Amino acid sequence: MEWRIGKKKEMSDLEVILGLQNRDRKTEEWFYRSAKRYFEEHFNEVFFDKDKRQEIFQSAFLKLWTEIDNRRIRIGKNQVCRQQQSGEVLPMKCSLTTFLMAFARTEYRELVRNTKEEYYDELYECDVDWSELTVSSIDRDEDDEEQKNRVVDECIGGLSPHCVEILTQFYFKGLSLDEIMTQRGEKNASKNGLKTAKNKCMNTLKERITIGFKKYNLII
Repeated sequence: MEWRIGKKKEMSDLEVILGLQNRDRKTEEWFYRSAKRYFEEHFNEVFFDKDKRQEIFQSAFLKLWTEIDNRRIRIGKNQVCRQQQSGEVLPMKCSLTTFLMAFARTEYRELVRNTKEEYYDELYECDVDWSELTVSSIDRDEDDEEQKNRVVDECIGGLSPHCVEILTQFYFKGLSLDEIMTQRGEKNASKNGLKTAKNKCMNTLKERITIGFKKYNLII
């Protein structure tokens, strides 16, 4: 992994680690800015506002920085290594940004659990990384409308059963929130909770469809 510094300068993970462990102020500043930019470009989880996203980044960045500062991530034989729980030091098979995003998703899960809204957990656990959609899933012999329908089907199929149930009842069966509450029984604690869940599910679906259309150059 190379970290782009400013408009011209780039640094490898190895250079970043050496700079941080040598307390080089410029490297520290560049590392923070590059990590923040990478996070903003790649962290696509939903539900939380800008302040919460900043909190997630700060916590994840601090964990990564601590790994480096405590030399659990270090340089050995001119390559980036990490100390395992067993104490053995092995070459890292992933980049620093991979660790950053792993820590970020852990922080995200913690915030999700702390919301005490059950549908957050269910949505997250069933979430799909739509960046992993491949062109092979689209038949290029199909016309644009057929391709759009296929993307929409895939996006709907990637939602949690919780979301599919609510959206189907509300948009396709035309049930009111009160009617859905009656059918779902104790699955939702309140009408406001159900309404919030419905809106979150629809926003998530719209976001997935938009990403899918852009990925295959389909006009929205």
